[in-house]
Amino acid sequence: MMYFKNLDQIVESLDTDESTKNDPIKRVFVFDGKYLTANVGIVRDSENALHIQMDHDELLVIIEGNVDFKVGNEVKKVSKGDLVFIPQNTLHGPILEEGQRFAALSVFAPYFDRSKNNILWDRDSA
Repeated sequence: MMYFKNLDQIVESLDTDESTKNDPIKRVFVFDGKYLTANVGIVRDSENALHIQMDHDELLVIIEGNVDFKVGNEVKKVSKGDLVFIPQNTLHGPILEEGQRFAALSVFAPYFDRSKNNILWDRDSA
């Protein structure tokens, strides 16, 4: 297991996990532990990226972008260095305008088993 990774290199590589290739948020899974998973989520399009994780709390560290971000009923402008906490089963995601980019380090707890359908996309429920 690699214990050290560089966020800028991860974002630039855009080497996304195959399981997220059709999702609005492309993810690069960087660490898996017994109780948590960390990934870098990257959004390059202005489509609907709102979603829910039914079984996971999530902590975001914004590493790229200056965009509106929704958590539940609250929307706030976020930018590099901001932290966002998302309780499980809460609608959330970046709201991008044309030409905007967004990337964040996400830490999920409990462990994010990629063999399961962990995410409900808002676009799919419409």
